[in-house]
Amino acid sequence: MKRIVITAIVCMMLPSMSMTGTSQEIATAEKPFVPAAFPIYGKGNPFPIYNNGGYPDLLTDSNRLVSSLDVVTKSFSSSSCELVEGSIGAAGSRRLLRFDVAIANIGNADLVVGRPNDPNNPYASSFQFSPCHGHYHINGFTNYLLLNMNRTIAASGHKQAFCLEDLVRYGTGASHGYTCSNQGITSGWADVYSKNLSGQWVDITGVPDGDYILRVEINAANTFFENQNQYSNVFEVGVHLPVTVRTKG
Repeated sequence: MKRIVITAIVCMMLPSMSMTGTSQEIATAEKPFVPAAFPIYGKGNPFPIYNNGGYPDLLTDSNRLVSSLDVVTKSFSSSSCELVEGSIGAAGSRRLLRFDVAIANIGNADLVVGRPNDPNNPYASSFQFSPCHGHYHINGFTNYLLLNMNRTIAASGHKQAFCLEDLVRYGTGASHGYTCSNQGITSGWADVYSKNLSGQWVDITGVPDGDYILRVEINAANTFFENQNQYSNVFEVGVHLPVTVRTKG
């Protein structure tokens, strides 16, 4: 089956905001995430579930990512979790290109990850406890980069760890109840990391104005088998800093 590679060139205004303080202060300053506001399969979802031979297939919801893009400036202390986890380049005032990442399972089987504290879990070595977040993540599950147009790195990206759980329905079926304590994504459901969460950005401090490519890769370490993998694990979008993003087709 032909694999679908999702690439976009975007053109829209990127709002620029200035913020200081903790991540909690940012979260309360913005409109909270409302899962019911987003489309489900058959009502605007462009990613239909398909027969993947009884395996999951993960993809990034490109529409949601593009519509969520913004730029903020935020201050971090030398003891901040963001500095410890490598999502910023240094303490102090940082300029951040932020975005939502919704990871939908479009294959015809659940992604079953299991319990982080189960020593017999086949993914046990992939779990990492995050003292900053208070739960276990799949280490290096996503990778965020800002590239120059010649595909060299413009801003050092980072590998974002994820706790995989059911948050948004993309299919017609019920959730099988995956949470951070028993991780996975039901077929036709998605996990969502919204842009107000720590690490949901590329640190673009010092990056000059111009045209770039934002590259988001999920299942970056190939931790989970996706069989046909009809939907690419990589999404790229062209971004013009500081104010425009451009969409075509």
